[in-house]
Amino acid sequence: MADGEFILKIDAARAERLRVLADAAGQSVEAYALDILWRATERPGLEEAETSWNGAPPRVARDNGFGEDAEAYADELDRIAEEALKTGGVPWEQVQARLRNFGQPR
Repeated sequence: MADGEFILKIDAARAERLRVLADAAGQSVEAYALDILWRATERPGLEEAETSWNGAPPRVARDNGFGEDAEAYADELDRIAEEALKTGGVPWEQVQARLRNFGQPR
């Protein structure tokens, strides 16, 4: 075992549950467990007194989720926001009409 590493042993029932959850997420057991540990220890803004999650955590990409550079994604959001400011965005009447039809077949 290299310095700074350790082995975590869990009971057979929990290992099987972890295996099932990893399969459902399409990940190896090791990758799934590391992802859970990463979120439990590195989640930004998580206070020590807060519960980080209950049950299986949702699959969240560590980047912006679009497979892009975070800086490029932020630039794209800025361009969208600037365009909305220039054009006035979507008129409220159009938003209201869409909300009235939300969830209804077209």
